[in-house]
Amino acid sequence: MFRTNIDFSSPMPIYRQLIYMIKLEILSGRLNDGDQLPPIRELAKILKLNPNTVAKAYYTLDEEGFIESKRGSGNWVNYKKANLDSLRKGMVEDELKSFLERVFSLGASLEDIKKLIKRYSDND
Repeated sequence: MFRTNIDFSSPMPIYRQLIYMIKLEILSGRLNDGDQLPPIRELAKILKLNPNTVAKAYYTLDEEGFIESKRGSGNWVNYKKANLDSLRKGMVEDELKSFLERVFSLGASLEDIKKLIKRYSDND
């Protein structure tokens, strides 16, 4: 179902990684509005996680408006199109911030990064 794996050595909490994975699936179009998510216990078994971790991720996604939990029926993708634009922007900013922190720690300068961006964007 998911294209990425949980990184148990990451400083990011596991439930946050799961939230991120589900949001990526929504942004990529692999999960669409109205799709049913796997039951908590099933997804926990697949990903080798504690069911409470999956439940916490689902609860957070429900609170954020990306899924809807229907008691006795499961969890369903339920987002508004407007949410996707702000989600995409936020995730891109998070990825860029993380990238910049890593490359600056390697000693790269802003000019080095600009050259790389230009080089890779010219190849498209």
